[in-house]
Amino acid sequence: MSTGAEELLRDGRARLADAHRALDDFLALEADAGFEEVAAAFDAIRLPLDELAGPVALYSQVHPDEAMREGSKQLVQELAAFETDLALDRDVFQRLERLEQTGARADAETRRLVQHAVRDYRRSGVDKDEDTRRRIKQLSEELVKIGQNFDRNIASDTRSITVTPSELAGLPADWVAKHAPAADGRVTVTTDPPDYTPFMSYAHAGECRRALYHEYTNRAAPENLELLRDLLARRHELATLIGYPSWADYVTEDKMVKSAAQAREFIQRVAELARPRMQAEFEELLAKKRETQPAADTVYEWERTYWIERVKAEKLGFDSQTVRPYFAYRNVRDGVLATSAALYAVEFRENRAVPRWYPSVECYDVFDGGECVARFYLDMHPRPEKYKHAAMFHLKTGTVREGLTRLPEACLVCNFAEPSTDDPALMQHRQVATFFHEFGHLLHHLFGGRQRYLSFSGIATEFDFVEVPSQMYEEWAWDAGVLQGFARHHRTGEPIPSELVARMRDAEEYGKGTLVGQQMLYAALSLSYYDRDPAGLDLDQHLVDLKRRMTPYPHEGGTHFQASFGHLHGYSAIYYTYMWSLVIAKDLFSRFQSELMDSATARRYRQSVLAPGGSKDAAVLVRDFLGRDYAFEAWERWLER
Repeated sequence: MSTGAEELLRDGRARLADAHRALDDFLALEADAGFEEVAAAFDAIRLPLDELAGPVALYSQVHPDEAMREGSKQLVQELAAFETDLALDRDVFQRLERLEQTGARADAETRRLVQHAVRDYRRSGVDKDEDTRRRIKQLSEELVKIGQNFDRNIASDTRSITVTPSELAGLPADWVAKHAPAADGRVTVTTDPPDYTPFMSYAHAGECRRALYHEYTNRAAPENLELLRDLLARRHELATLIGYPSWADYVTEDKMVKSAAQAREFIQRVAELARPRMQAEFEELLAKKRETQPAADTVYEWERTYWIERVKAEKLGFDSQTVRPYFAYRNVRDGVLATSAALYAVEFRENRAVPRWYPSVECYDVFDGGECVARFYLDMHPRPEKYKHAAMFHLKTGTVREGLTRLPEACLVCNFAEPSTDDPALMQHRQVATFFHEFGHLLHHLFGGRQRYLSFSGIATEFDFVEVPSQMYEEWAWDAGVLQGFARHHRTGEPIPSELVARMRDAEEYGKGTLVGQQMLYAALSLSYYDRDPAGLDLDQHLVDLKRRMTPYPHEGGTHFQASFGHLHGYSAIYYTYMWSLVIAKDLFSRFQSELMDSATARRYRQSVLAPGGSKDAAVLVRDFLGRDYAFEAWERWLER
C-alpha cells in the first residue's frame, strides 16, 4: 500500500476515534443537562464523521492511485459501520426521545434537530429486538460493499468498437482529428462520454452506432446484474425488518413525496402528460428515417438521438455542431464562474497552493464581502478508473456557531474533453447546460453551509428537492445575454449571435416529449424494482415490459441498461426526483424570467431557498420564496411550449 493510502487510513481511523469520543461525551452528559446542550453534543458526533466522509467518498471514485481508491473504500465501509452502530444505539435514542418531550421552550431549529433525530432512529429499527437489530446491522454493512462494487464495475468498464475512417462521416472535424487510425487503419471509439455522446448524435454509420450502443448498455454486465439482484433483495429484507412493505415505501417516507403510492401517481401523471408529444415526435422521426429507408417501420433506441439531430437540422434550421465553436472548455468554465459571481455578488479566486489529487484539478476560494466563506474544486476531465458521469461531491459541511467556524468545501466531477495547446476542447451545448446544472448543486452546498447545526448544513433538505437548484440553474445556459458574456468563437473571438441562440432554444424544445417520457421510464423502473419482493423478478423482462407500456421505441435485444444505471444504487427507488424537482424548478424560475441577472431576486432566492440548508422543510423554503405553495402550471407550460 502506498504511503498516501497508509496516511489516509491512519487519519480516517483517527477521525472515527474522535467520533467515538464525542459519542462517549454525549452519553456522559448529566441527566439535567439543558436541551440545547444535549442537542449540540449530539450534533457534534457528526463533526469528525463529516471530515472523513466527504474526502473518502470522493477519492474512492476519482483518485488516480488505486491504493488510495481502495483505502478510501475501506474507510467508507468502516464509517458506514459506525453510522449503523450509532443509528441502532438505544442509549442515544432513549436520551433523545426523553429530550424531545421536554423541548417546549427550546428554539425551533433545535427542536427540529431533535425531532428529526428521533424520527430517523425509529426508521433505523432501533426499537426492534436484539436479533433483528443484529440482522439490520449485517444487512447495512453488506449493502455498502455491494453498492461499492456496483459503482466500481461501472467506472472501470470502458468498452469500445473500432471503425474505419469512412465510418466517421458526420462527426465534427475536431473530434475526427483526435481519433487518428491505429496501425491497422481502424479508429477506436469508446463508451466514455467524450466519445459516446458525439458518435451517437452525429455518426451517419448506423450499424456502428448500434454496435457502440450495445457496448454502452452492456457495461458492467453480467457482474452488476447479479449485484443488482443482491441489492434489491437485501434492501427489501431491511425494509421489511424495520416494518415497511417494501424498500420503496421506506425510502419515500421522509421525502417530499411521502410515499411510494404518491411517487407512482406522480410518475403516471407526468408520463400521461408527455405521451402525446412523445408519440408525435416518434412519428416525425420515423417519417424522417423513411426518407432514406422507405421500408422502416420503427425507430430504434440506438438511432433516436441521431434522428432528433437530423430533424432539428432540417426542420428547425439548427445543427448542434454549429454552436460548438463558441463553447471552448476554458471559456465555458470562466463563463459559469463569472455568471455565478455576478448573480450572487461573490468572488471566486483560484487557489494554487492547496494540494490536489490530479494535475488538472483546480481549486477556488469563494469570497463574500471580502471574507473567504467556502472552497471548491473542479475535476472536469476523464481518465481511467474515474467516475464516469457528472456530480457534485461534498468534501466538508460548513457550520458557524459559538466556538467553531468551519467553511464548506465541495468538488465538481465531470468528464468533459480536456483542452490542450492545439485543442480548445469544444463542448456541445448540452454539456454547457450540465456544467451549470452541477454548479447549481455546488452553490446550494456552499451557500447552505453556514448553519448552527451540521445536520442542517449544505444540501441537507429532502432528497427529492436536491435537484431543484441545479435544474433551475440550467436556464442560465439558454439565455443569449448570459452566453454572449463568454461564448466566443474559438478562432474569430466573435460572441455567439442572438439569432443562433434563439434557433438553439427552439431546437431544444424539439424532443421534449421523448426526453420526459424516457425520464419517466427510468423513474418507473427504479420505483418498480424496489416496490415489491424481488424474489423471482426477471430484471430484463421487467424492463422490456415497462418500455412497451411507456415508450414507442422498441427494446434493443441483448442489452442490459440496468447494469450500468448507477442511480439504482445511489437513488434506489427515487429516480422520480429529477422530474419532481423540475416541476418545482420551473415554478421557481418564473420569478427570474423577466431578468435572469436581477441581483435582488437572486439575493432573495439565495436567502430563502439556498442559505437555510435543511433547517426548514423544502415546501416551506419554496413558500418563503414564491409566497405560495409550488404548482404544476409552469412545468405544464414548459412541456406544451
